[in-house]
Amino acid sequence: EVFGFHMATTDLRQSSDRHEATVAELLAVARIESDYSRLDEVARRNVLTAQLRDPRPLRIHGRAYSADAEKEFAIFAKARELRAKFGPDTIRHYIISHTESVSDLLEVLLLLKEFGMMRGTLSDVDRAEARVDLVISPLFETIEDLRGAETIMRDFYALPGIVELLRNSGGVQDVMLGYSDSNKDGGYFTSTWELYRASTALAKMFDAEHGVRLRLFHGRGGTVGRGGGPSYQAILAQPSGTVNGQ
Repeated sequence: EVFGFHMATTDLRQSSDRHEATVAELLAVARIESDYSRLDEVARRNVLTAQLRDPRPLRIHGRAYSADAEKEFAIFAKARELRAKFGPDTIRHYIISHTESVSDLLEVLLLLKEFGMMRGTLSDVDRAEARVDLVISPLFETIEDLRGAETIMRDFYALPGIVELLRNSGGVQDVMLGYSDSNKDGGYFTSTWELYRASTALAKMFDAEHGVRLRLFHGRGGTVGRGGGPSYQAILAQPSGTVNGQ
């Protein structure tokens, strides 16, 4: 009663492979794409952006979906309910674990649209009412993913309508950097170097383009072994231009 939702915000977080499976099932049941998971990245982007331009929902009421899909549906439905009941600050961010491609971002955008947390479509972005309610935060965790982070975000923002949608939605892009998995993947020195390179590349990209502000979310973990370490020194050690007061 004292420290309720009026005092805190909750993040949603799910792995990209679960989003892929859920979207694949939605598309198959709707007879739009029978085997989404077998498509290459370009084909996936085309299918997803086409659905993000279409105001019609994908989910068919009365049709049976798998237990795994229903679990994901329930999370999105509950998030919408909680935001409506307790206010928009109840849940502000959706974190995508293991972000490896642009389609990982588009899948979450499509699921938010499906459950009423994206208003309008990518075809409506010239009108201010077209917006997404949650900040979609990709989490780049492995060394390979950190090396590809800037390219993924650049390609995402190059898609028609994405820049305008994000501007309408507050003009802030969160990107989460994974210290734990990158440390386990590449070792402490390589992890630190690739985190530095990813953060500076992202800061440079957002400083030069889009009119959207970048906020880096450092997923440091609790111990040095997981990528942690003294927080004060870690903040002071961030590359120039990547903090900007937040």
